[in-house]
Amino acid sequence: MKGRTLLLLLYAVLAFPLTGCWDIKSLQDVNYFTGIGIDYENGKYRIYVQQLDFANVAKTESGKSTNPATVWIGQAEGLSMSDAVMKLYQTTQQTVFWGHLSCVILSEAVLKSGDLVSVFDNIIRSPEIRYTPWVYGTKTNIEDLFTTKPFFNLSPMNSILYAPETNYDQRPIIAPMRLYKFAREMREPGQTTFVPSLGVSDDTWMRNKKKDPKLDVDGLFVLHNDVCNGWIGENQATGLRWLVNQSPGGRILLKENDKMLATLRMNKPKSKVKIEIKKGEPVFHIDVKVDAAVYELGKQLSEKELSKLAGEAVAGEIRSTFEAGLAMNHADLFGLEHELYRKKFKTWKAMTKEGKIPLKPIVLGNIDVNVHVVHTGMFKLKRDFDPFTSK
Repeated sequence: MKGRTLLLLLYAVLAFPLTGCWDIKSLQDVNYFTGIGIDYENGKYRIYVQQLDFANVAKTESGKSTNPATVWIGQAEGLSMSDAVMKLYQTTQQTVFWGHLSCVILSEAVLKSGDLVSVFDNIIRSPEIRYTPWVYGTKTNIEDLFTTKPFFNLSPMNSILYAPETNYDQRPIIAPMRLYKFAREMREPGQTTFVPSLGVSDDTWMRNKKKDPKLDVDGLFVLHNDVCNGWIGENQATGLRWLVNQSPGGRILLKENDKMLATLRMNKPKSKVKIEIKKGEPVFHIDVKVDAAVYELGKQLSEKELSKLAGEAVAGEIRSTFEAGLAMNHADLFGLEHELYRKKFKTWKAMTKEGKIPLKPIVLGNIDVNVHVVHTGMFKLKRDFDPFTSK
């Protein structure tokens, strides 16, 4: 009996160290970097990191906080990104964890002058960083982006910086970009890559009669392989939603002499690019089919008239965006070179020297748009607009 007791005690002593995690760290003993901004100047990289107090983030799940969320911004400079990060580590006080990194912001200088391949090679090589952070470009000071706060004292996790899908679903013009998609498109021959441009708007919202700045997707940077062609504003990029970012919910305003005729909500755009070789040069023809619902009607119009006007408006947006690309170093905003690569590889190979030079010139041919009005709302289009006249 005594021997059995001693044996049980021995087992208990041996099992005790197995039940503990000796190297575990408490949540409050770790710094969580949630965002990184990268700038480039005079041959050096300047790194900005944002870290949040996750205790504040947890509070927002059960209600709105009465105190503004606390945000820390760190910055350091070095000959490489890793060099700058090591300088940041000197003052982080605690262990840093990169697994919650959710956004990457690239300054205009990095996009135009920096080595993008090296930048993303450094990010992707980290075993803690996933391929899911959102990627942005910016012409704004990165510190201003990291310190601009959302409404109601919510955490920055509730802003466009970390959750852009909600805004895009309501106004689908410039699509958000994930890191894995950016890395994939950068390697595709003849592919055009669009990096959403993030800015700060201070002329829309006010808080207690004082301007309240908010984050804003104000345009996009256009890249061909790893070369930045330039930047275009949101108003010039509206044609992309019919070919590149084909998301439902886009609206189009029909006008005549600066007066509203109707507002349509466009749904399920489908497009095809047809390539015709004329005199040894490719000509790209575009066909678009899209359903539409009437949201506003300012003038008595038939479905046929609405379809015709909407088709002309969509075609106009496509051609306007295409011409904006041509004016910007002959940027291929619709990825037509990639279409040539996919459909007529031998022609693409000969005209681009196996992808070493961009396709020039890019000729846009016919744009055929078929708009099908599937829903006119509660009232028929033939309804009399005079409320005092019954028919």
